[in-house]
Amino acid sequence: MINLHRYKVVKILLKCYRTNIIRLKSNGKHPTAGIIVIGDEILKAQVKDTNCFYACKLLYNHGVKVQKTAVVRDNLEDISKEIKYFSKMFNYVFTSGGIGPTHDDVTYEALALAFNDSLHYHPTLVKIIKDCFSCGTFPSPAYKMAYIPTKSVLKFGIDQVTGKKLTYPCIMVENVYIFPGSPMFFETSFQAFCKECFASYKSFAATEVYINAKEESFADVLYAVAQECPTVTFGSYPEWNRYYKARVTIESENEKDTETAKTMFCNRIPRNVLVHYDRMPHVDCLSKYEAWIEKSQRRSFYERSFKTFVNYYKKPENVWIYLDGSEESVLMIHLARIASNKLQHCSKLKLRAICFKSDILKSGTDEFFHELKNRYNIELCKLEHLESDATDTINNFAVLKPELQVLLVGKRLNNNKRVMYDDLARLNDDSSKSVQVHFPLTDWTDDDIKDFFSSLCLPYYTKETY
Repeated sequence: MINLHRYKVVKILLKCYRTNIIRLKSNGKHPTAGIIVIGDEILKAQVKDTNCFYACKLLYNHGVKVQKTAVVRDNLEDISKEIKYFSKMFNYVFTSGGIGPTHDDVTYEALALAFNDSLHYHPTLVKIIKDCFSCGTFPSPAYKMAYIPTKSVLKFGIDQVTGKKLTYPCIMVENVYIFPGSPMFFETSFQAFCKECFASYKSFAATEVYINAKEESFADVLYAVAQECPTVTFGSYPEWNRYYKARVTIESENEKDTETAKTMFCNRIPRNVLVHYDRMPHVDCLSKYEAWIEKSQRRSFYERSFKTFVNYYKKPENVWIYLDGSEESVLMIHLARIASNKLQHCSKLKLRAICFKSDILKSGTDEFFHELKNRYNIELCKLEHLESDATDTINNFAVLKPELQVLLVGKRLNNNKRVMYDDLARLNDDSSKSVQVHFPLTDWTDDDIKDFFSSLCLPYYTKETY
């Protein structure tokens, strides 16, 4: 039985700390950071900020503790005040946005104000803007991006993809680093900065426990373990999906403390609520599949299907998958990646897939598709079409992509009875068409799909999750 007094204390803690962090204690081995996102468009929800999420994730992976983030309007005094405060509080301060050519881009002015500095046109930046951005004769509005504090240091990073020096630098004053607001430029520049500055820092020793039970059922245990492990940080997050109901994070400075705390926590909750879950099923997917298939009661059935995919991907450039967000299409993507690894293709080989924009708009799967694309290294082409002319759309696409010879579609015997699938199947009746449509999952049942998904923890789309 749960101790009600302790249970109430834990619930109050969880309510006060919305991120559910029970203990956070730094011993100084990891630098701290603060992030300031600048722009009225963020506060008005006219633009969705992704830079803060990207930066937090990258910094965490490099062993840097992000202690605070803030979103500030395009106001000189507000930005300056925030920069000054963050600079005193944290080892590193990163800003995003407000360095363009328009009247409301005042980040550089705010930076100068925060450090009692003046502004000047930096000759290096003036030359970059003139030569690389074709902005005409100085002065013009574009040259405002060269008007920076006199104390500034220019840090040119290396593009991690091309290996070349970045065109435009990060501007630094003391411990404050100024980055652009456009995600395309921010991510490239920030990645280069982290690679250069934080490569020597040790990452956190972290692990996760997945639990098929509500938080209140283990809250008192988590609180007690946190009290007994003062060097360890715990977090609890409700994440309702088919695999588990809550995720507990355990983190410390070293593997020993983390594993000790994990063992202590797992030993104090019922074993039947612990869930084996793989957050990255695409990583080492071949070895994971082979380990699972050894124990499967349907081994011969799954192996037969897998051999079909191996045959397809002997010529990977000729095979495309119709990705519609269904479990069948995700399953085919996963089998394709396993088959590609089995055939020892280059690890950078892209899987090829198509989707119809109308399907994405109706189902809201765009973010899910983006995740799949990154996970499985997919070349995903989004096609415009009407449901009544799916075959014409594919044929027209094949003219542009003559390598497309086989299109894999996830139709099954008693499921997904959609007009579009029947329409696509008619491509096989016309010998003049270069594209053949194959349905490799026709003999799979609902139980087969469920078994494969749950055993290998494949990602799936739900409106609640994304």
